[in-house]
Amino acid sequence: GQSNMAAAELETLEAQKTDPPTAELLDFPFSLLEVGCAGKVHVCPGGDAAKHPLPPLTTLPHGLPPVLQELQAQLRGYLQQPEDLPIQDFLQAQRFWPLERDPESLYHTDICPVQTTLQVERNPTTGELLGYKEVYLQDTGISAKNSLSLRRPPGPPTEATRGSSTNYPFWPGGMDEPDLEAVFGEQGAGDLDFENDLLSCPPGFEHGVDFKKLKKKEEQIAKMAAPSQHAPGVLNLADILAGDDGMDWSEEEEEQEEKEVTEQPTTLHRADSLDNMLPKEGEAVADSSPPPRSQEPPEEQWAVNVDISSPVSDFYRRVPNPAYQWPFELDVFQKQAILHLENHDSVFVAAHTSAGKTVVAEYAIALSQKHVTRTVYTSPIKALSNQKFRDFKQTFDDVGLLTGDVQIKPEASCLIMTTEILRSMLYNGSDVIRDLEWVIFDEVDSINDAER
Repeated sequence: GQSNMAAAELETLEAQKTDPPTAELLDFPFSLLEVGCAGKVHVCPGGDAAKHPLPPLTTLPHGLPPVLQELQAQLRGYLQQPEDLPIQDFLQAQRFWPLERDPESLYHTDICPVQTTLQVERNPTTGELLGYKEVYLQDTGISAKNSLSLRRPPGPPTEATRGSSTNYPFWPGGMDEPDLEAVFGEQGAGDLDFENDLLSCPPGFEHGVDFKKLKKKEEQIAKMAAPSQHAPGVLNLADILAGDDGMDWSEEEEEQEEKEVTEQPTTLHRADSLDNMLPKEGEAVADSSPPPRSQEPPEEQWAVNVDISSPVSDFYRRVPNPAYQWPFELDVFQKQAILHLENHDSVFVAAHTSAGKTVVAEYAIALSQKHVTRTVYTSPIKALSNQKFRDFKQTFDDVGLLTGDVQIKPEASCLIMTTEILRSMLYNGSDVIRDLEWVIFDEVDSINDAER
């Protein structure tokens, strides 16, 4: 029933829309109102249409205010007067502030470091204070720009991790830089021959520069350029031809080689008869073999092979408090490597894939964290560095990553990086080297690659 009523009402409304308006609707008073200048018209009820014929009422009976310019005039100005555009107005963009003269700022100098300090004098037996003594300090003006010593002050924080190309590297081994007097005292000033002991072939090159041949060529060129004994302004044809012969370096080198390599003719003694040349019965035939060589000195061994065939029964007695523990029993080579790490020895682990070499690296990292030092883990490529960063992040919290693209937590105690990054840090005098205890080389056989 309700649906039928709704359909009937809908038909009534449709009929009212289509039916022509009645006289009552036409006599309804209304007026039109134009809003703004865009041509929008509103119907307002009330009013008398006879009093207000078309055009309708408007909110702007006198047009736009004279302050605003018409659109056509604005467009004409943009097209015909481009110098009035804001892009050409340089006075708005070019601003400067007058410089105030302050000559007193030139008098400012940095404070010089203290050259002396006070040292306490005590009785060596009782420890009684006897007095104070002023002593001079050494290396007060050293910095990363003029010293190789570890005692130099640290650089700015921005250069703490990667260093700077203008820094001096640290002296190898962490020892103090020897002075010139100590070098001359050990080797002697007379032993330094700057003409014969110079290296002529740099590392990685097949051949270098022979300074002796260059010196001879320079002497010959100087001899040719010397003034001739003839009258000035007169050219001698013989000198010109002789100069051409002097420029042939190949013949001179061949003559020098022939002089160095000289043949020694063998002398043959004439025998009275053939019978005298043959060995007689009962005589020993002379041995024509070359004389025995002198015994060569034994080669130095830089590595000691560790026996991993027998088990390490006293491992837990020798390492009562290990820096890191695993939920499984360690192999023999892992225990031996950990024992040498505890003795501060360098360890070289050669084992097949998935044998457990990472256990030794993890113990070195844990040992450095126990000693409050730092460890650097290097890998040959960035992909391995990213993988090791994810693996060690699950084991240790304080882990950072340094590659050519990414730098994550460079202040961490364990830094994972590529081998080239570590090399540049060593050359650039990075302050990370001060706290470095262990360097772990992963895939160390890649260092033997000549291209790297």
